[in-house]
Amino acid sequence: MNITPINSYNSYNYSNNKINYKNSTTFCALTSKAVSESGLRHAEYGLRILANKITDLFEGKTVKLLTKNISEIQPESNERYLAQLDAISRLYATGKDIDVNIEDKILEKIAQKGHSTIFIMNHSNQSQDPSMLAVLNMLLTEEYQKAGKTNNFPLPKIILNKDILTTMNPTKRKAFEAFGAIGIDASINGSDKSLNARIFLPLIKDFIKNKCNIFIFPEGKLAVRKDLPLEDRFQSGVAEMINKILGIKKEVTVVPVGFSYGKGDLKNLTAMQIGEPVTFTREGKNTTTTSGSILTSEFADKNFVSFFKKHEGEENIIITKEGIPVTPEKIAGFIKSILTENLDICSKEAKTRIKETTEQTQLY
Repeated sequence: MNITPINSYNSYNYSNNKINYKNSTTFCALTSKAVSESGLRHAEYGLRILANKITDLFEGKTVKLLTKNISEIQPESNERYLAQLDAISRLYATGKDIDVNIEDKILEKIAQKGHSTIFIMNHSNQSQDPSMLAVLNMLLTEEYQKAGKTNNFPLPKIILNKDILTTMNPTKRKAFEAFGAIGIDASINGSDKSLNARIFLPLIKDFIKNKCNIFIFPEGKLAVRKDLPLEDRFQSGVAEMINKILGIKKEVTVVPVGFSYGKGDLKNLTAMQIGEPVTFTREGKNTTTTSGSILTSEFADKNFVSFFKKHEGEENIIITKEGIPVTPEKIAGFIKSILTENLDICSKEAKTRIKETTEQTQLY
């Protein structure tokens, strides 16, 4: 395990302006089961506006200047953009102690390969998850720098509820968009599918060309339903997108990432478990997969373990139902199940890291 305090830069040069900053707040959301989705959305929207206005009032001049400068940059795969991405990621990750499995070198391998990757994350805490996403981006940008990819790396594209962006002041919204934030209609019922399709089309095109990495919380708004298992909260959009990409691009790699948080005196302690990549390929009508973390984790479902053990040693395993290969028309549900299992494993591994660190701390 690696306990790593995340410290912001003391300074960074933007357009020859030296900017110093300390910390910043992140997103806030309201959750309630007592109102309808429409009513909840209006309540959330108003609360987001209020929270953002309060945040704007208390932000220091240096943070505001930093945001302004970032809002004016062009998202391009070059050294300056990568350095600025690293800086803004550190800004939102300030003040956290992260227990992360960097020793597995998963991000290092992703960076060295340089191909587009989809990152899926569990959505356990709406106020803290954005900061953990920033940590993940920071770790990834560092690996691109080490791999010499400063002028040739996939840009980040972060899928989130469009209300998060539209409730921000114009400058902050531009800053978030400059670093890859893409707003979609995240309504559970009655979402604007035509709007989302128009947003995802150029995103998929860039992904196919290895121009972007996609970051997404597959639970979306269903994350508030803690009474439901992850399989029911995990929405099918990611799997459907992967299936579409496989119709054009032979291979899609997905990295599941689990987040977990300490409580009480250890509330600043957080854990991140970066899972083994799951790679899907398409040969004709056959879709293949790798097992990800299923064969190495104690938390894996025995049915998944049994399936993959039958094919242990095979590089790419054809996804079948009762021994018959599943056709592309029906494959999305199977892709979702494999990803759900891997993300669930990572979430439980992250919780274990928190538990072990807490127990070790209490001994001293």
